[in-house]
Amino acid sequence: MALLPMYEIFILLEDEKEVPLYRLNRWGRKARGVLSKLKNNGWAEKVKKENEIFYRITQKGEQEFDKILKPLREAGQWDGRWRLVIFDIPESKRHIRDQLRRSLDKLGMGILKSSVWISPHNIKKEIEEIGQRLHLKDTLRYFEVTRNPHLDKTIMEKSWDLPDIANLYQKFNFDANRLFRTIDKVQNQRYLAKKLIFEYAKILKKDPQLPREFREKDLLRKKAHDYYLNLRRFVAE
Repeated sequence: MALLPMYEIFILLEDEKEVPLYRLNRWGRKARGVLSKLKNNGWAEKVKKENEIFYRITQKGEQEFDKILKPLREAGQWDGRWRLVIFDIPESKRHIRDQLRRSLDKLGMGILKSSVWISPHNIKKEIEEIGQRLHLKDTLRYFEVTRNPHLDKTIMEKSWDLPDIANLYQKFNFDANRLFRTIDKVQNQRYLAKKLIFEYAKILKKDPQLPREFREKDLLRKKAHDYYLNLRRFVAE
């Protein structure tokens, strides 16, 4: 999963805490828009020291970064309940409907039907926040249902693009293997390792986190998890 310049710059700021502007300019014209967005969101601040401009990650930025990595802490956990989000938004409010769909997609939800989205995770708080932000109190419904083991696989195959997710794991495994084979020959090893950890968290966000009886047979996911643990150990050294 190739990361956008937004995330690459955010990772660099989180890793080094403070970075001079001339180093951020390696992203070219895109850096200006990214830095503006980071500032507007309160995730970074611009500081000037000895006639040189730096960008520094803020406490709010650290909290946002930790939120993005949340799937790393939740990986493999499932209480056996599906969460359904159902909405009915008229065509006249299409822009609101599109915003809602983008928000649900960011939560890693799958599409069971066009207006029925599904997740194995407890996202009630996040859905309530989305409903309040988009003023959808009367048109957004959240339900929890107990799993039916006979339907789990059908639900996952219908709601998520599992082959695409498998490809993301394959690329992650390839990139992680290449990094560990060349780690003594490249610069910024810690930053590159953090980028891969970040990518892994983004993949987990897209992945419905298969029930254990499926996941234990999945060598691709197990290999990715092992690489992640090695990356985490490397970053912590």
